[in-house]
Amino acid sequence: MGKHIVFVGAGAVGGYVGAHLARAGEDVALVDPWPEHVNTINRDGMCLGGSQGDHVVRVKAMHLHEVQSFVRKPIDIAVICTKSYDTEWAALMIKQYLKPQGFIVSMQNGVNEERIASVAGWGKTVGCIISTISVNCFKAGHISRYQQPGGDHHMVFRVGEVHGRVTARATELAKILNAVDSANVTQNLWGERWTKLTANTITHGLLGATGLDNRVVYVERGTAHRIGVKLAAEAIAVGRAQGYKLGTVLGIQADNWVGADSGDAAALKVVQEGLTAWMATLLEPSQSSVGRDVARGRRSEIDFTNGLVAEKGAEVGVPAPTHAAVTELVRCIDRGVLKQDPKNMDAML
Repeated sequence: MGKHIVFVGAGAVGGYVGAHLARAGEDVALVDPWPEHVNTINRDGMCLGGSQGDHVVRVKAMHLHEVQSFVRKPIDIAVICTKSYDTEWAALMIKQYLKPQGFIVSMQNGVNEERIASVAGWGKTVGCIISTISVNCFKAGHISRYQQPGGDHHMVFRVGEVHGRVTARATELAKILNAVDSANVTQNLWGERWTKLTANTITHGLLGATGLDNRVVYVERGTAHRIGVKLAAEAIAVGRAQGYKLGTVLGIQADNWVGADSGDAAALKVVQEGLTAWMATLLEPSQSSVGRDVARGRRSEIDFTNGLVAEKGAEVGVPAPTHAAVTELVRCIDRGVLKQDPKNMDAML
């Protein structure tokens, strides 16, 4: 028998991954609080588009009030794909419907395994880093991927146990996720988490505060590019101070980011060439998830991305002033006391 897999949060990531798994024959249910989205999926199917082709997938979508029905069909794998600030309540809601050997997976931005474990316990908690899947739920029932698939060139899904050992359940989950894109088991969950966080924080707050897209960081060589390099270097320093082993950030070695920020011309050239190559893997520019949330008037995840870097930096004595500045800017925009504007970059310098 296949696993019963439930995605809590069927937006860009949860909807895309869950629908592709359903397309591959897995027993999937999508739970989401957006009524129009759920109704559209059930009526018309999930419409997937972008770099992995166009597909209409019939997959079960459920409103939050329908979750109680899982008492009749318990869950093997619950995947949390909500915004980070919704992690605890989502885990609390779904944990009671797990099978005895069932577990909860974080497939989110930020570092949320501890939040899930505070509700469900460490033994029920598994991490899954998605490295640059780049998806957007642009209207109800419609999700597009604008990043080229990883395939043999880039490992997209990295499943990891919090204790770092390779287990049967992590191996099985990676095998299941291979139906969507390349997947493996990592023994470096925390290093992988911080590596992805670093990549996200290069653009998340910066684009959220300015309303610009990632071309100003990846391709152009102006103020936004310089700030992006500084954000990467600060996040790398904070990660290393916590003892994390970091991988490449957007395909670029961590030392090159640090060197570029320090004025090393050779390192800067490597970073700029690497960013140009990375941009070429995208079908279209992106505002980042924080930028899209701000533009749509939704609360952003800034406290769980750039804000987390600033917070952890303070804890370990490695200041991250650029992250702190961009976090405060986006918080002001979230509260409605500031508007997105490229001029907001002045406060980050």
